[in-house]
Amino acid sequence: MLGVLVTSLFTLPALANAKDEMLSVHFNPGAVMQLIAPVTEAEKRPLRDEYFKKGAQTAKEYGYTQNGVLVVDKTLIGTFHPNVFVVSQWSSLKAQKSFQALPLFSEIKALRRDAWKALKLYDYEVNKPTTLRFSTDKVYSISLAWVNPKAPDDYYTFINSLVKQAESMGGKVISTTQDIVLSDHNPCAVAPQQIVIIEWNEAIYIETLLTSPEFKATVETLESGTSNFELHLVRLRG
Repeated sequence: MLGVLVTSLFTLPALANAKDEMLSVHFNPGAVMQLIAPVTEAEKRPLRDEYFKKGAQTAKEYGYTQNGVLVVDKTLIGTFHPNVFVVSQWSSLKAQKSFQALPLFSEIKALRRDAWKALKLYDYEVNKPTTLRFSTDKVYSISLAWVNPKAPDDYYTFINSLVKQAESMGGKVISTTQDIVLSDHNPCAVAPQQIVIIEWNEAIYIETLLTSPEFKATVETLESGTSNFELHLVRLRG
């Protein structure tokens, strides 16, 4: 287990400004935070353009907003290798479901399998005012955990240790989400139980941590506490 940029699903050109160094994203209670993780192939760009053309404006009218793009530098743990994580949101779960109830949604959803090699959408209904801040001067790790129901404490021991080690190196947690809903090419795919985003001052800190004796001492609890685990190193697109 330890082992190209795209646009968002409903936004045509990229929104990030090359001069921007900070991204601040606010979510009101009841909003749906959405992380979109695609794997793209260049030859399928015309299909993605068709998808955006059909759905972008209507999605916006129903409360969808793309907030920013985190480019994946490297997948540190796991077998899924997305190009980016798109940070986006729906104004409410009701708004999202209203859009999904449209005949148009069924039409464009059918294009996903052809337009992307893989596409995972992770949704979380926000229950309190939440602001995520990203900077081009920092790097971030995104971890996704499918917790083993027979040994959940092992996973939480691992992630708590990882957070403490990150904090000792100047890092900090900026987001922890649970109760996640997943949309995937595979209708039988199961959502992760937790997603954690940690800010790091430099990539070298997390890479050093992963080779440290302290981290290696926790690998056994990670493996026993999860059925699957991903760890991605990402940067804010400038």
